Amino acid sequence: MSPRARLGQSIVILVGVYLAGTVGYALLQDASLFDAAYMTAITLSTVGFKESIELDHAGKMFTILLILFGLGGTSFALSSLFSLMVSGDVRAMIGRRKLDAYVKNLKDHVVYCGYGRMGKLAVDSLRNQGVAVIVIEFSTEVCSELADANIPHLHGDATEEDVLTSAGVATAGTLVACLPHDADNLYVTLTARGLRPDLNIIARAEQPSASSKLLRAGATRVVSPQAVGATKITNMVTRPNVVDLMEVAADGVELEMQEHVIEPNSPFCNKSLRDAPIREASDAIVVAINRANQDPIYSPTPNEIIREGDILILIGKSGVSERLKTLT
Repeated sequence: MSPRARLGQSIVILVGVYLAGTVGYALLQDASLFDAAYMTAITLSTVGFKESIELDHAGKMFTILLILFGLGGTSFALSSLFSLMVSGDVRAMIGRRKLDAYVKNLKDHVVYCGYGRMGKLAVDSLRNQGVAVIVIEFSTEVCSELADANIPHLHGDATEEDVLTSAGVATAGTLVACLPHDADNLYVTLTARGLRPDLNIIARAEQPSASSKLLRAGATRVVSPQAVGATKITNMVTRPNVVDLMEVAADGVELEMQEHVIEPNSPFCNKSLRDAPIREASDAIVVAINRANQDPIYSPTPNEIIREGDILILIGKSGVSERLKTLT
């Protein structure tokens, strides 16, 4: 029996003992219901107030039995309450209330489904960069680790709509499906896409053959650790210096790669790269432009016109994103 069920059962027992005591005094001592209820209350609480009923031999025997049953029921209730607190259910309920309040104030956060080895590294990296993350995890043990690390999380099945809704998928910017099995990631992708047609969904594919299925299911991007690992090994063999440069840029230590969306009020809008003071202001160069409904423009010429909605891919010294914010 669960601790909650035991606590509920003990409450029923205590109420039953109280009602039995009230009825017993009323019948045995021919007392009013009020006097019988009062007598039962002072007997069970053992506070020792003056008796409101003059007890005969039968009444005294009944009082002895009432005290024994009352003490037994109270002891059972206290042990059930202690078990409930030790089991972690109270902690989980308090944590859920805190999470609900936290989610209400979130926007454009990341819902990360699955906190395995890959998930731990990704979540830690995102949090270090100041990104708000909520983890959905099915394992109770892993949820305890997340609680100890003070990482916002939700214990539940990420394939269920109500769990995704509780994690704030309605206001999230990105959902990451990083569960161990491709079938689960496929189901999460389908469910999330049904809830949010415009949601950015990144899905993990354990088997490379699952990538196309995840894309058809609604994933925006698919990551295959095996394919990524194989590509990196190949690049390390054939282009080691390029790999070193990219790793430095990815770490954001000396170099930083960043993207910048051109808003309607941007000072760069409708200007050529030559005329737009991007390099002077941000100490970065534009290496590519992503334009809607077109192939990316790599190594754009100085005459390339910057348009509203363009996404500029820049590389420069660490702090590019902060310097860019001052330009808009």
